Amino acid sequence: MCDELGELDRGVALAQLLEFLNGVAKKANKRIATMIKCQFSQWMNALPNYIKVYLPISICEN
Repeated sequence: MCDELGELDRGVALAQLLEFLNGVAKKANKRIATMIKCQFSQWMNALPNYIKVYLPISICEN
């Protein structure tokens, strides 16, 4: 498994993580979903642009 993780593209890994968070936010109650979206937005805004280009999805998408 460690070998597979070493081969996983960082952009793909980030996109998968964000898709997971988006799924959690959609299934959570409204208060928790709002907190997840707020934290995610703050995190995204703090990222350098060269990293943001690898994140084609947004947790705020419906």
